[in-house]
Amino acid sequence: MEPIKWNDEKIEQHLKSLPHIKDRRSKQELYLKVQAKVHYKDNKGKRLPSWSLPALATACALVIFGVFVPDLVKNGGKMEQSKIAFEADKGSKGMDAASTATDGDVKLKADKKTMPVAYHEPIQESSLDGVGVDQDWVTVGYLDDQAQLAIPVSFITQPNHYLDKVNEQLQKFKPESAGLVESPLQRAKITEEEETVIIDWPAGSIYEAEEPLLKNLIALTFSNESQKYKVEFRTDGKAGYDFSNYGLIKDWDIEVPGAPHFRYDAPTTDAFIVSLFSTGREATDMPADLDDALDVMDEEQERGLKPLLPKDLELEVKETGEKSVEITFPDSFKLLADNLEHQMMIDAILLTAESYGYDSVKINNTGLDSIGPYQLNEPIEGITGQNVYHYQ
Repeated sequence: MEPIKWNDEKIEQHLKSLPHIKDRRSKQELYLKVQAKVHYKDNKGKRLPSWSLPALATACALVIFGVFVPDLVKNGGKMEQSKIAFEADKGSKGMDAASTATDGDVKLKADKKTMPVAYHEPIQESSLDGVGVDQDWVTVGYLDDQAQLAIPVSFITQPNHYLDKVNEQLQKFKPESAGLVESPLQRAKITEEEETVIIDWPAGSIYEAEEPLLKNLIALTFSNESQKYKVEFRTDGKAGYDFSNYGLIKDWDIEVPGAPHFRYDAPTTDAFIVSLFSTGREATDMPADLDDALDVMDEEQERGLKPLLPKDLELEVKETGEKSVEITFPDSFKLLADNLEHQMMIDAILLTAESYGYDSVKINNTGLDSIGPYQLNEPIEGITGQNVYHYQ
């Protein structure tokens, strides 16, 4: 058979004849699948799951498109966008994050900097007691839009059993309203048996890209104040869950370790304080004590975590009791009462101290009597659930 002699006309006709392809998966599922392939390229020995067939067809179309388009452009060939077979989901957040910024993107980012930050500060327990009605709180772990961080979000609730509060917020909260994406726990049935949390997922409901963060996210939800120490997994009522990268897992022991805290800015104007544990690291990888944790809180971290302490700021740490500590600023640095970054710095210090077991923190030599909700001339006590979301 004589080989085809390609020219601009034949190439264009060939492209037009490509089958119409439409990926019916959701934006989040498509993005998480792409992330999973990036993070787990070495996992080649497994049979392709059923969802990969439309993705493979999509990839093939993209390869053909990428091979022929440069020649068409070079030789003046033109194609109408409406006739391209592949339909890209331009609204996908993951695709936006990976694409090259246009002039419009740059303008949007510039405009965003002028918008007020929606900062989600922690709870001080005394604030729950002074409103005349019984109030409580609960924390639930969610994911950032890149599936790189497990972000704890707290809610003010009515007093109730802890698991009931978790289930209530998993149904009520819309994470996209704060620049986050859904929690894997939203797909589960969550119950309890003899102080052990039971998480029952439908088969295949956990994406590969979520797995490295899953244990930390579960711990941040159920053990942020040592409420629970163990979770058991089930699949449609049967013992264990078969994870793509871990195999069959029946249970996990969970804990939230002491860890340094940093700032995370969502794609919206929402700002959160999260610990290094939120990156998926093991508890054993965290600094051993509060002094060591404060030492690294002036350093840039992976996955978009920003320091809230100025570079080379040296804080003096002195234990004054089993669960109390004094932290003293150097004479060279003074806080500003109306500076949001400085309030977030104090919150990050308090949350870090709380994570290492200190219930009472006295902050000295700040040059201020108060900042945000805190009186600095006395110990600050009762800092708990972080990143409080207030419903509108």
